[in-house]
Amino acid sequence: MKRNIFLFLIGVTFLCSCNQTEKKSQNYQNQIGDTPFDVNLDDANFQLCDASNTLHKRAYVKYDGGYKAIQKELNENYKFQTKYNSFNGYFIIRFVINCKDEAGRFRMEVLDGTFNLANPSKELQIHILDIFKDLKKWKHPFYEGKDYDGYKFITLKIVNGQIQLV
Repeated sequence: MKRNIFLFLIGVTFLCSCNQTEKKSQNYQNQIGDTPFDVNLDDANFQLCDASNTLHKRAYVKYDGGYKAIQKELNENYKFQTKYNSFNGYFIIRFVINCKDEAGRFRMEVLDGTFNLANPSKELQIHILDIFKDLKKWKHPFYEGKDYDGYKFITLKIVNGQIQLV
């Protein structure tokens, strides 16, 4: 009998606690993950082919020659300076490729070796971003028989100011 009363009380407690949970409304932006045009950062001539239907499957954005070609171009265009020597960390560059294989809306986040926000020299940041802006062999996503604009992000690891990994 005591066991039944105990189980009954636990059941009632459980049911009462379920009713008291607060429902939080989840407010998602209309275009989660999209990079809106920013007059201060973006080229006004860069246009998406269909801004309402941008593919977020980054694996479908390709580069002619793959990552080896990207690595080669980065190594060829990166101009090491001894003042970069003190930086160890990651550059995470995000951008969109439109259906004309043009890249734009570049955004960058820089993290140190322990994945905290970092602030290397402005010169190094501009240099890295300019190299990525000069990559011209992008291939837009083609998915389920349709052409799309698509997002891509690349993480670049730098150790002692030298590119180590893309």
